Amino acid sequence: MHNAYIVTGALTDARTVTLDESLPLEPTRVRLVVEPVTAAVSASYSETMATIRARQQRRGFVPRSRADVDVAVQQERDGWDE
Repeated sequence: MHNAYIVTGALTDARTVTLDESLPLEPTRVRLVVEPVTAAVSASYSETMATIRARQQRRGFVPRSRADVDVAVQQERDGWDE
């Protein structure tokens, strides 16, 4: 049974791939499947929170009130002694 390894790397020219990490293999022929990796664009915290809030609003999400949260916290704490 053969092991398959999934690693990323950089195509440095038309025939050379430099891997980001070493593989536990002796020099041998291998099969490559080359798939371009697009850089993930990461949003700022405030942009992420704005997106989450907008999605919640669109689906009609109603957050719990402070009183509801306080009751749930107190019920949790009351169960600690049991």
